[in-house]
Amino acid sequence: MTDIRRTLGRSIQRFSVALLLVCSAAAVAQDGDFTQGLLWRIEKGSVTPSYLFGTIHIDDSRVTTLPDPVRRSFDGARTFTMEVSLDSANLLALSSRMVYDDGRTLPDATGPELYRRIVPVMEQHGVPEALLPAFRPWAVTLLLEVPPQDSMEVLDFRLYQMAQEQHKPVYQLESADEQIAVFADMSDADQLTLLKDALDNYQNIAQQTEQLVQAYLARDLAQMWRIDQGAVGDSADVADANQRFEQQLLDNRNLRMAERMQPQLQQGGAFVAVGALHLYGERGILELLQRRGYRVSRVY
Repeated sequence: MTDIRRTLGRSIQRFSVALLLVCSAAAVAQDGDFTQGLLWRIEKGSVTPSYLFGTIHIDDSRVTTLPDPVRRSFDGARTFTMEVSLDSANLLALSSRMVYDDGRTLPDATGPELYRRIVPVMEQHGVPEALLPAFRPWAVTLLLEVPPQDSMEVLDFRLYQMAQEQHKPVYQLESADEQIAVFADMSDADQLTLLKDALDNYQNIAQQTEQLVQAYLARDLAQMWRIDQGAVGDSADVADANQRFEQQLLDNRNLRMAERMQPQLQQGGAFVAVGALHLYGERGILELLQRRGYRVSRVY
């Protein structure tokens, strides 16, 4: 268990990034007024304006170099709020839920043929074969969803570090358990279906990530959503599993996050960062805030 925990310690932040990326990538499925733009001013009454920023959970320097409007808004904010705080307690909660604790193993769940396919790919992600049996299928799937990268340089973690350096209070919109439950509560059959699909499409991850980065740099939320939807396999079992997965992932999470950011928005001077596609479309957070009476205006 010591070796497992040590490996988890090296990979857990990359897992967190994968988790957040998947959470944001399927956020909303309809166009609306909010299809273009990453930084939005949120205002109501005489309270100091707050800002809502859409992130992409990767370490690309084209993304992590903050545009001037974003940096000014961040530096001038009183507080920082993110989807889930990347503190040690949450990282520990994530790591403990990634692995089996009931005597089962990944080969038991996958069978020998699928397991043999997983081994070399996971080694590329820093998980040696000796430790791989401990991982649950949904955790493997999430690790496969993004290329190996430097977790300390991912945009969301950089923002978290900046907030700490500037001594800003840090708030989270969800607990680690709430995010993990979206995945951990999937049936075993759906976990295996989505794992197989992730393996089948693994060779396309780098290309899809570059497409997402290009759309992100263009601030095109609608295009990001189209790219993400195109990455999902079109077989009937994958489509059905993905639909069940997204039913847990979509509207409720946006509603929850829009509700939980209210204390910071009502106090004013908040900088809130969530995955960019949580902003998108008719059921995104921006639309939900507008319905609550906020004036929402694009800054960048």
